[in-house]
Amino acid sequence: MNPMLLLLLMLMAFLLMAVGFGVAVFLFQRYTNPEPTEVQKRLMMLRERTVSESQGPDQAQLKKLASLFKEADYQNEKLGARLEQIPFFLTLKIRLQQAGIQTPTDKYFIMNMLMPFGILTALGIVSGFLMMILIGVMWAVGSYLLVLFKRKQRYAIFITQFPDALSMITSALRAGHSFQSALTVVATEMPNPIATEFASMVKDINLGIPVRDSLARLVAKLDTLPDVRMFATAVMIQREAGGNLAEVLESLGYTIRERFKLKGQIAALTGQSRLTGYVLGGAPALLLLFLSIFFYSYVAPLYETDMGHFALMIAVVLQSIGFFIMKKIVDIRV
Repeated sequence: MNPMLLLLLMLMAFLLMAVGFGVAVFLFQRYTNPEPTEVQKRLMMLRERTVSESQGPDQAQLKKLASLFKEADYQNEKLGARLEQIPFFLTLKIRLQQAGIQTPTDKYFIMNMLMPFGILTALGIVSGFLMMILIGVMWAVGSYLLVLFKRKQRYAIFITQFPDALSMITSALRAGHSFQSALTVVATEMPNPIATEFASMVKDINLGIPVRDSLARLVAKLDTLPDVRMFATAVMIQREAGGNLAEVLESLGYTIRERFKLKGQIAALTGQSRLTGYVLGGAPALLLLFLSIFFYSYVAPLYETDMGHFALMIAVVLQSIGFFIMKKIVDIRV
């Protein structure tokens, strides 16, 4: 049998095994560790706010607070405290919050990243098929990339809803509502995810947190969205120096909508160039795969000789550089 075809079949078989293993792990963790309740979610928010606001608190008070919220922040508080010493774990915790994933960080890290990697690595060492180790690494990296993808997706939905939220706040202010009441209108009338973020702001303000700190928490959570930063700056300037907040927010909403229109026009004008980049980047790889399956003798030197390995490496590097250069050319920032 063609060695390339045999390798592809083995890879597909192990990928199916990995998918089956992942489904089993997912069902197991859903059965043994259900999602946190609404009370636990709120306790998580209270704990983060209390710890961030306390300046040099008493150790006994911290222990009492930790015992009160021990099931809110992590599935296992002691394990979570140990894992916090890993910088990547803290980054994962922030990304999970930004992605809107309510799964405790320690549970996600162990069940979706650490455990699959360890089991597949052990199976690869025992069976002698080292490809299992690569699959384990890909599984762990893929779990983190999934969080980043959901974070990006949630940010995209939020920013499309943001102009409507600003219009709603503007209408509420002109109708005589206070700023806090206008935020409440957005939290109750708008869909997720913007309703969730503004509802969190309203709860913080109701609990006595200053508006400045609530806005700072919103900006920190949505750290890559400049429109949210401009919104927070406009509100704070108005509260300190005065002015018509409704007109400022109306102008901000109009600017965001016009930028959306400009982005759509740019996407339409650069569509052909982007498609050309995808075709030029993917065609050589597809052609090599076709030749490897059906005409293996023509490309055998690429796999069986040192010069062929070097040529493949150079080709991959040059193709990647060319693809990213073309992507950078058509990626116009507005």
